[in-house]
Amino acid sequence: MSAAAFIAVSPTARAATARRASGARIWAEDGVTRLDFDMGGGAVILGHAFGPVEAAVAAAASNAEANARAALIDLVPCAEAVRFAAEEAQALPAAIAAARVVTGRERALVWQPNGALLADAADIAALVLDPLGMAPADLQAARRLADNAGAVLIFDEGVSSFRVHDRGAQGLSGVLPDLAVYGAGLANGRPLGAIAGARHLIAALDDDDLPVARAASLAAAAATLAHLAVQPAAPDLRILGAELQAEVAAIVDRAAAGRFFALEGDPALPTPLFAAPQLEGQWLRETARRDLIVFGPHGLSAAHGEAEVARLVEAYGEILPLMVASGLLESLLRRPVPPAFDIVTPFQYGNS
Repeated sequence: MSAAAFIAVSPTARAATARRASGARIWAEDGVTRLDFDMGGGAVILGHAFGPVEAAVAAAASNAEANARAALIDLVPCAEAVRFAAEEAQALPAAIAAARVVTGRERALVWQPNGALLADAADIAALVLDPLGMAPADLQAARRLADNAGAVLIFDEGVSSFRVHDRGAQGLSGVLPDLAVYGAGLANGRPLGAIAGARHLIAALDDDDLPVARAASLAAAAATLAHLAVQPAAPDLRILGAELQAEVAAIVDRAAAGRFFALEGDPALPTPLFAAPQLEGQWLRETARRDLIVFGPHGLSAAHGEAEVARLVEAYGEILPLMVASGLLESLLRRPVPPAFDIVTPFQYGNS
């Protein structure tokens, strides 16, 4: 079954410009109020326009970066030191570059639990993985592989961050990377990148790889992390996500929709999977008609509660039987099957 989110933005969401957002809702210029289950790709973990975060941004404290750094060091088990960047996309390449400097090697590999064992691991600078949904045993295997190879283990926690556990995926699994990279989830959706980890690796970062972070984002990060330190969002998100997955699984069974749909992944970020992109397109159109912003993984936040999840479950209960009755799956099955793509792991980053 294919991964979700072939269509990055639903037609309705693209056409209706947001006028105001609060909590889990967006008020658009077309006059419609929509319930948001995207939440900036899951980065808006506390909800839109969260009061303490907005107040911190308005105050624009001069010590926001220091506060954000201290808060991240307190929350992240591997963090001896922290550096920030303007965008999440800048953090991972900078971390890999630091690993190359420290190890004197070039190759950086993206590791998957089912990836092949590396016969020529001696020239690997960094082993990179996204820990979201990985079992602790898989992360332990990656840790051993990196240690045996003398490579730097990097967790890309841009998605998992403090959604899966109050101390991130490393807190959930007990496996510590050498470096961990983070993104907008630190700042409740505002653009930001961060690298946390061993002091000697952080010292090896090149300033030219780390454009200066925006003051508003650093202020938002300091406030977001301070709130999460005393009131973690992860426990409630995991409970809500597990409830959602269980309810939807029952609907899938009743509708006999399991041939083309499943709601899988970590409970903190349940991900709809479709057998074909055309089916996902049908799903997106139907959710948009119900004034739901749903494309890709369901980015539950602290602003979502039982009522909001019940509305999404209700939509599933209407849409999945409709999709079965539409016959789209059968028409797709009658078409010639295109050649499958070969997926080769691990992926190797270039040297540039």
